[in-house]
Amino acid sequence: MGSFDPSGKTFKQRLDACLEDVKKAHGVTVRQDSGRTAEWQHRLHICHMFLYNKYQTTKPAKVDEGMRTISWAHLSDPKTLWSTVLFTDILRTKSNGIPTKTGLTWTKGFEPEQAATEKRAKELLVAAGIGSSGQAMVSAGLKPCGEPCKCGAGRSKHLDGVAADFNTTDMAILTQKLTAAKAGSIDEYLKKFGLHRPLLNHPESPEPWHIEATP
Repeated sequence: MGSFDPSGKTFKQRLDACLEDVKKAHGVTVRQDSGRTAEWQHRLHICHMFLYNKYQTTKPAKVDEGMRTISWAHLSDPKTLWSTVLFTDILRTKSNGIPTKTGLTWTKGFEPEQAATEKRAKELLVAAGIGSSGQAMVSAGLKPCGEPCKCGAGRSKHLDGVAADFNTTDMAILTQKLTAAKAGSIDEYLKKFGLHRPLLNHPESPEPWHIEATP
């Protein structure tokens, strides 16, 4: 590796230099997540905050007593106005259909059901490739976080271009290559480019694939 001074470099510059070196020096192409939008992010954030909420100091505005997840009564309230995301994206009826409204009330026979909605939310998280079998933390897509969550969590750093998720399979291959070349750990390698994994040892929702610039 040629010398690279991360001082004064943007996250993208550091990331590009790292990925270029990985490919040239070790023959590994590390893929990243792509295609995130505020809607995509917020939809999955709502799912996470309804099912799990693994944030340590953050919780939704409406929770049941003693709980830390979005209250079902609030999520399923036909008068709740959702921000950016449509209720039809997540809520599901007992027969797994899409709930419908008549005015400000649910149409009889088309009311949302909690169990079916929980199943739908889990499916969305897993299908989106969220880590830890869909249970990893998902940041809000809005700043501040909007309904039906309104937890106060910050907007995802991915949307602002200051964070990236590496493909876990590619990271495993890179780790093997570094070990074979006696080139140190993946964290030592990232450090050379002013990068680190701030959520590697998170107590509730570790994300070994999440990369940010070292402060």
